[in-house]
Amino acid sequence: MSREPFRYRIDRISSPFSKVQIIASLKKYGEAHRRSSFTEQDYNNWVDKIAHSNAIARRFGGWGKALQAAGFRAYYSKLVPRDMVDAFRNCWREQESVPSYLQLAEYLEKHNYPFRARTCQRFFGGLGRLAKLIEQADLGELPESKLYERNKPVRRRLYDAVPRRVRLAVLKRDGYRCVKCGANPKDDTSVRLEVDHIIPGSRGGPATMENLQTLCLSCNQGKKDDDD
Repeated sequence: MSREPFRYRIDRISSPFSKVQIIASLKKYGEAHRRSSFTEQDYNNWVDKIAHSNAIARRFGGWGKALQAAGFRAYYSKLVPRDMVDAFRNCWREQESVPSYLQLAEYLEKHNYPFRARTCQRFFGGLGRLAKLIEQADLGELPESKLYERNKPVRRRLYDAVPRRVRLAVLKRDGYRCVKCGANPKDDTSVRLEVDHIIPGSRGGPATMENLQTLCLSCNQGKKDDDD
């Protein structure tokens, strides 16, 4: 199984306690209070705490990461894309293959990550897409920073909306009355006119004068029912 190279980092700056000592303290609190997770305030209120939660968070890069290191379930108030990418990479290395949704879910649960596989899937637009991005970054084809961006799918309209000027032109051409039943608001104030696509936009019908007609709400609804 492949492993990342060890990196020498100074991690004892603001507190005299080591990560091992802090983890032991967090575990002691969890056991004493029978908790699977707890907040910073909960821990700070404990008379036997080893250090303030702020110092612990700085040491581990976040309170959630400290809880995770101690074997507790942690939930971040804010998603950290880098952590999700790192978790996916770690799972990938463990599996020695691109992990499936189920494999990632089990991995995150096993290691007490503060997010779910579904969260990763939604944030990155699919696990397959995330895997491709990681591969591109590994090959130098994509900046590392691009991995941490939320996927924003482009929403495509099924058909072009009818411009206001075209809609008004169609109503005027048809005499402000339904071309099927002749109903019009002038004679009956309850009549509601709509500009309808003769060939539905979902089937490629354009929003042009030739493909538009004036129908009352009732006739237009009946037409839609017939199309279905």
